[in-house]
Amino acid sequence: MIAKDDSPSDESSSCSDLDLLCHIITPIGMLGYGYDESQTRVALQELSSSPAPVAIIADSGSTDSGPAKLATGKTSCPRSAYIRDLGRLLVLAHEFNVPVLTSSCGGDGTNDHVDDYVKIIEENVAVHQNL
Repeated sequence: MIAKDDSPSDESSSCSDLDLLCHIITPIGMLGYGYDESQTRVALQELSSSPAPVAIIADSGSTDSGPAKLATGKTSCPRSAYIRDLGRLLVLAHEFNVPVLTSSCGGDGTNDHVDDYVKIIEENVAVHQNL
């Protein structure tokens, strides 16, 4: 633990003595299953005046997909579900000027699924660029 004066702290220091590094908003455990956009918006609004950086971070994979996903190349959710979830996140990211970070694209994160995620993001940006 590092105290506000940047000197090492002992165990008696409280968390309130620490400088805030960043805020992470995780709207859903896995993209493609939908999430409550209003809750994410409220969280972003509440953090909009914070001096600490804010990021939206979401996984898009599963720890239990098993070898079948890799062997068949199937995504965990339909492409339309990723389009919906990523599109809504990108609109919020633009509105609140925060980055969106995702991992394990499509369920297993293979090159094909990462490439498809890039296409989905490009498609969403093209649709929303004039909003």
